[in-house]
Amino acid sequence: MIRALNVLAFIVASVLAVALYIAKTEAQEAQQRLTEMRAGLAEERRQINVLNVDIAHLEDPDRLRALARQYLGFEPLDPRREVAMSDLPLLIEPQNTLAVSGLEAEAADIRPAGGQ
Repeated sequence: MIRALNVLAFIVASVLAVALYIAKTEAQEAQQRLTEMRAGLAEERRQINVLNVDIAHLEDPDRLRALARQYLGFEPLDPRREVAMSDLPLLIEPQNTLAVSGLEAEAADIRPAGGQ
């Protein structure tokens, strides 16, 4: 009876040792994956910072002004060419003062298809 109990205890201890080894190995692999992910995240953040600096350089107004001048022939506007809003003509006349033109009169005579 004691011998059977010893064999059973040995089997249980062996199973627990194997389970502990498997758990330890999986934990180490998970820790390694976590370390790799953190390193990858740090590299992605570094690349994002580099791209943000690159965007800031590409959107620099002085650089864009020089490129527009060089390739498109654009020059800054002369302030004397600015027009006040009150100097602009009205494009739409008030509704009650519209004169009926020949085209508008013809359009008023057109009836929908099939209508009497």
